[in-house]
Amino acid sequence: MGMDRQRYPPNWAEISRAARERAGWRCQWCGAAQGEERVSTAGKRYQVVLTVAHLGTPFPDGRPADKRDKQDCRPENLAALCQRCHLRYDIDEHVEHARQTRWRKQREAQLEAGQLLLFE
Repeated sequence: MGMDRQRYPPNWAEISRAARERAGWRCQWCGAAQGEERVSTAGKRYQVVLTVAHLGTPFPDGRPADKRDKQDCRPENLAALCQRCHLRYDIDEHVEHARQTRWRKQREAQLEAGQLLLFE
């Protein structure tokens, strides 16, 4: 799933860089350093790329926050994470998005084959 830049503030590049600098260019969860070479569980070599995750940290007054609100760029709401940790953090959203995509593609294929016309 790609990044929809329209959901982020215009100065996202600067905000993201500042978050990664605050973290010392290391994943705040596993400690992997930006550019460090790692080996995947499949045995493939890759370089660590730091991304910035929105955590959904509640506001100081106790109001809940939403990690899907990409405009909420408070420093305490952002974490510099390697791609692996970021994917794990957002796994529920990725699974749901994949489910929706599969359903949509299946429906499109059925429509194309004329299979759904019997029920509409």
